[in-house]
Amino acid sequence: MVWEGIYAHNNSPQQPRCNKGNFFRDGRIKIDFVLVWEVKILDCRRRRSSKRYHDMEREDIEVPLEGGDEKQDKWRKKFVLNLQKAGLLMEEEVMKSEKKHIHYLKLSAPWDVLVYYAEELCMRAPLQARPVTIENWSERLLGQLNIPNILHQDVPNKPLSYYTCLFRKSKISRFLGSENRDAYFSTTQRQRIVYEILAKTVYGKRKRAEIGIDRLMNEGAYSAAFPLHEGPYDGATSSLLPEKLNARQVLYSYWAHWGCWFHYQPLDHIREYFGEKIAIYFAWLGFYTGWLLPSALVGTLVFLSGLKSMSSNIPAKEICNRSHNYLMCPLCDACTVWNLSDICFMAKMGSLFDHPGTVFFSIFMSFWAVTFLEYWKRKNATLAHFWDCMDFQEEEEKPRPEFVAMAPAMEKNPITGVKEPYFPGKDRLSRIITGSMVIILMLSVVMIFLVTVIMYRGIVSVVMYKTGNAVLMTQVCIVQMSTK
Repeated sequence: MVWEGIYAHNNSPQQPRCNKGNFFRDGRIKIDFVLVWEVKILDCRRRRSSKRYHDMEREDIEVPLEGGDEKQDKWRKKFVLNLQKAGLLMEEEVMKSEKKHIHYLKLSAPWDVLVYYAEELCMRAPLQARPVTIENWSERLLGQLNIPNILHQDVPNKPLSYYTCLFRKSKISRFLGSENRDAYFSTTQRQRIVYEILAKTVYGKRKRAEIGIDRLMNEGAYSAAFPLHEGPYDGATSSLLPEKLNARQVLYSYWAHWGCWFHYQPLDHIREYFGEKIAIYFAWLGFYTGWLLPSALVGTLVFLSGLKSMSSNIPAKEICNRSHNYLMCPLCDACTVWNLSDICFMAKMGSLFDHPGTVFFSIFMSFWAVTFLEYWKRKNATLAHFWDCMDFQEEEEKPRPEFVAMAPAMEKNPITGVKEPYFPGKDRLSRIITGSMVIILMLSVVMIFLVTVIMYRGIVSVVMYKTGNAVLMTQVCIVQMSTK
């Protein structure tokens, strides 16, 4: 395999540096996103004739993997051209093999693009560092009781917390760390900005919604589009001091290991590496898993009490006593009489799940659900406050990039007074009609399934009655109820 590098839109005369990490070949420009596409190699042989000999010369020709679709190549060229117009820096790497070439297009957002989109996306910028310690309720309780907390672990390189406000280019000198342009924006913020550009860049006709990297990938023009991790995740982590680990190694060693399943999650590190959205998700997942423990404990006790009551349940004993020959009436016109002891197994199963303990468990779960929800609201508000994203959904979330790119006009919102993407009534009408047709189709599918279930219940009931098995005949109603 051979690697070839092709520079595009990068005319820096500076000498390369030996920076290790996700950088262009000059060692200075940081990689924020990578686009990948593949082309296969067509081996052609061109014959040349002369008076004395015939020579065969090999020629490699690239054709797209999807069967030589020139449209995809045209889309890629226009997409890359529009990305260059948006200000992104690019560098291409080609990995060559005998059967195909794999192209990697590395993208980077320069300072001017980052500053513009940071204000456009309403990102928050740091003003001053602040001491923050988020404790779990179990950690506080065990500390008050002077009990060793096995759930706690010391995670190195804890990220700092800051007082923040909305980013403004005109006030950039007042923000903390603005003099260091290379490290001012975090990797997560850089990747979010580049993805925003990729998601709303046009590659074809706007009226046909030929917009964004996601649709290009669905069309097969690109094989993948992804950001890069920062550094290795394992390597020789055991030989390094904890303070020397990079952010990815810290998460791998103190969070993604099976041996850390009983420890508190390093939510600040997760937020620093993946962003607030992912961190809130894992915070909810850990909170929910912890709250499942008391319900699982109570449910296990109720189940054990049901097992114990199976042998002492009086109705089940009387039904299973085969010394009493209790003949029951036929369940249908074509059925015969049957013995009550034939349903002994079902009676025992009923006593296992239908006893006073299950009533207590249902009441307990009702209170558990309400309490869990209220305490999660408190936990969520605490994290949102410390991470400074309390009103993100209401104030700062922008419209989807695909929606912005497809909107034919911009109009002032009468409520907020801010210009927003706008679809005229004529364009909205066609979309409403299309959506209504889809809803009608889905309702028709639901009606078809409803009729099918009714027919299924009738057929199953007839088949179970005709078997003549007393156990099956007594469970017809249960089977019918299970399909409701």
